[in-house]
Amino acid sequence: MSRSMVRVLLIIGSQAIKDSVRDLLTHSEDVHFQVTSVETLSGGSELASQGPFDSIIIGLFLPDGQGPEVVARLREKVPRIPVTVVVSKEDKEIGKKALAYGAQNLAIQGHFDEVSFPSLIQCAIEKKNIEEMNKTLRVVNSILRHDILNNLTVVGGSLEIYKMKKEERFLVSASTAVDKSVDLIKKMKEVETTISPKEMKQMNVRAMLEEMVTKYAGQKMTFRITGEGTVLADEALSSVFDNIINNAIVHSGSPIMNMAIKQGGGEGGITEIRLADEGVGIPNEVKPKIWQEGFRYGKSGQSGLGLFIVKKVLERYGGTITVEDNQPKGTVFVVRLLSG
Repeated sequence: MSRSMVRVLLIIGSQAIKDSVRDLLTHSEDVHFQVTSVETLSGGSELASQGPFDSIIIGLFLPDGQGPEVVARLREKVPRIPVTVVVSKEDKEIGKKALAYGAQNLAIQGHFDEVSFPSLIQCAIEKKNIEEMNKTLRVVNSILRHDILNNLTVVGGSLEIYKMKKEERFLVSASTAVDKSVDLIKKMKEVETTISPKEMKQMNVRAMLEEMVTKYAGQKMTFRITGEGTVLADEALSSVFDNIINNAIVHSGSPIMNMAIKQGGGEGGITEIRLADEGVGIPNEVKPKIWQEGFRYGKSGQSGLGLFIVKKVLERYGGTITVEDNQPKGTVFVVRLLSG
């Protein structure tokens, strides 16, 4: 584990099981567990989809859900947070069935102590990380094979036509395709940061943004930064903001981007960073798709990796990103991260 603190959501109806789990986590010596608890599946699903949690511990007998199916329903709302199911000795066989619905681990009440139970939670987190890593690698492999093959086809065709017609525009076409391949390979290096996490530490958001916007000097966009804030992240956070800024420059046509930082206070506080442009905006039917790997929109669509990288990095931090309409026009990307 790369974190000294693990944020756990308990979704357990039984008070006895809830107290037992909380007691085991509280007495862990190696990791500080920050525990939030709810009693219903609907409440837990809603909370997990909004807040940064590293792990979910769920019981199978809730006021609004019974049996292994509660894991399937939870997974529909929260697909990426690792899940450990906790059941009594009598319900062991029912608990085993929950693994087929997407849970990473099963814990039988009374079979664990304050050392082995926290280790089980950490194991669930690592198993989920490996699952997500494999998914990401499959995506990278698919995009590389598809896009670079297409670009090489363009290069080969353009050079063949140039040999016959000697027209400069075919060399330009070949050069453009080469540049696209180079940019795609650079994006692959960014993807590496989503599957090779480093130790989290305090990051000064304003300092990072101020340094980043200097690389865009001379672009047809100016930047205004307000507020201060620190978050728990690593160096990959720079790729989050870099991709959002570059996305706005390429697609929005906006002359300005306003970046507002609002620091969240106290343990478990959330720092919010709003990056707002005044461009053409994103159609409502497109918004849900922009996070998908390889998704392209409009004539200026590039590799389809930029916002996919953004989402994957933020998920690793337990953070979130949403997209809203700016007023009177434009787009706002809202990043929420645990305060440092």
